[in-house]
Amino acid sequence: MSIRSSAHLRNSSTGDYTQSQDEDIAFIPASTPHGSTPARRESPVGQYEVEDSPIGKTTSRCHSPSLPLPIDANDTPPPSVPELSKARQVVIAITLMLLTLMSASGAQALNIGLPAIQKDLGMRDVDLQWISSAYQLTNGCLLLISGRLADVYGRKLLLLIGMFWFALWSLLGGFMQDGVGLVISRAMTGLGAAMAMPSATGIIAHTYTGRARQIAFACYGAGAAVGGALGLIIGGIFVSFVKHTWRSALWFLSGLGFAAAIAAYLVIPWDGSHTEDKSLDWPGAMLVTSGLVLIQYVISAGQSAPYGWKTSYIIVFIILGILLLVGFFLWEKRVIDKGNKPPLMRLQLWTRSNGRLSAVYFIGFAAWLSFCSILYYGTLFFQEVQMTGPIGAMLRFLPSEVGGLVCNVLVGLLIHRIPAQWIVCTGLLSVGLGNMCFALSDKTTNYWVLPFHGMWLSSAGADFVFAPGLIFVSLLSLPDEHSVAGALFQTLLRLGGSMGLAITSVIFESIKTKSYNDGQGDSADESYLKGLKAAFWLSAAVAWLGLLVGLVALNGLGILGNIKQNDGKADNEKKGKDEHNDRGNHRERVESESLSQSQSHTNSMELTERGHTPTKDRDRAGP
Repeated sequence: MSIRSSAHLRNSSTGDYTQSQDEDIAFIPASTPHGSTPARRESPVGQYEVEDSPIGKTTSRCHSPSLPLPIDANDTPPPSVPELSKARQVVIAITLMLLTLMSASGAQALNIGLPAIQKDLGMRDVDLQWISSAYQLTNGCLLLISGRLADVYGRKLLLLIGMFWFALWSLLGGFMQDGVGLVISRAMTGLGAAMAMPSATGIIAHTYTGRARQIAFACYGAGAAVGGALGLIIGGIFVSFVKHTWRSALWFLSGLGFAAAIAAYLVIPWDGSHTEDKSLDWPGAMLVTSGLVLIQYVISAGQSAPYGWKTSYIIVFIILGILLLVGFFLWEKRVIDKGNKPPLMRLQLWTRSNGRLSAVYFIGFAAWLSFCSILYYGTLFFQEVQMTGPIGAMLRFLPSEVGGLVCNVLVGLLIHRIPAQWIVCTGLLSVGLGNMCFALSDKTTNYWVLPFHGMWLSSAGADFVFAPGLIFVSLLSLPDEHSVAGALFQTLLRLGGSMGLAITSVIFESIKTKSYNDGQGDSADESYLKGLKAAFWLSAAVAWLGLLVGLVALNGLGILGNIKQNDGKADNEKKGKDEHNDRGNHRERVESESLSQSQSHTNSMELTERGHTPTKDRDRAGP
């Protein structure tokens, strides 16, 4: 038996899938265990057929357009996952959504309260950025190792530890009496988020299937939009009207975090290890974490260093960080080649689906670079150019959060109806257009003419990329690497946001300084606005570069949510009939093969007696 197809074969030690384009893959029936034959099943996306054979599973193309997804053929939860009621599935999705809600709301609330924090703690302007940067530093750099720990020791355990840690340090941060203590508390809070987030994506991929998985990921993404709006409201109200201002905001968010952790403990089912080999690649973890820490530190501190990016230790750190990341990839290849223990991250996570997974990583990186830039420079535009003040800026940011929430709902409704490429490319186009709206705005531009559209377009675009990206990554990752794969995607998002702020800040300062000193008579305010516009145009260009990659690399991606869920009873009945038919077909085939082999042997003997040597082709041809 053979299949003329594109085939994907999994290497069990590396998790790799090798593809054989349009070649015959022969299955030797004689080596099939007695009483069984290859069973043809429909793949979870309705695009491929999967065949069990003596050498494993292959997938053959049967529809077009298609998505080569080397995942479990039935797309059903592992046996360790109990069957959950719809009500409990809804509660779990809401609980996991609270994680992104807390993270986004905490960051936004403190951004609104930065002037009050600076006054209370006596922090310098150059140190104020570390309130945000410390959180991003630990959160972005520890996602990968946290994802591996979740896959090895259980996702619920890491989720609970992370959520309690997040809530605890949010509480302690409200009692800090100096800037150093607050920065440390924010770093510890980021550590808690880093432990919890990969576990959350792994739990969704592990627990939900089909359309429910798409909706769960959309809810998870919606938490950031809801959290952003909540953070703006909390920050504006608490800073302006509550006695302890920003401290009360942290205490409120801490209470919300403890409540979410308790809910997670009660409603999320316990799981164990998702891999047979529980060893950890500690050298790889040290290499990637150290490299990311140095890169993130350079991004955060480069602009404020004594001589800017030309400062000697900044140059040394960025070179060392790049070398450590290169060393990490070389080390992981060595671990995979030796095969005596699992790597921290399979390198095949970058190459699956003919490189489409790497394209999704880059698209997420580009989208978040553009999105985070518009959030930061949009705040400066409103407060420093249009002089709206904190409350005015807060109100002007609300459309972005509302737009993000609406778009996550749309993703949940559309992901199983239209090709994912359309959704992702629409998102990248929207982020770019949002930046363009701000780039075309001036000091006297009416909010409803351009900035309003810039706010909702940018947020909508980012959410059109985030949820489909997580869904795609979950489909192309194996059960024992769901958390690591999700962590890698989110790490690149964080890195994109940080690098976006670093690169655009260089362009902003350069254009502002050049405009002020070139003798054309520009005032400080005009020069400031020109710097902001340059940053917006650069962010738009990066988003449109991601759009170009999406149009080319994701062409023919198909519908990610096109997963059929069959009735279990009907499946069992069909399975019984298939097994009965397979046994009869197997007996007939074995008898036919025995006769064929006997006749072939007789022919070979006759040819030998006549002085001829039977060729390999003649043996294969039979009588």
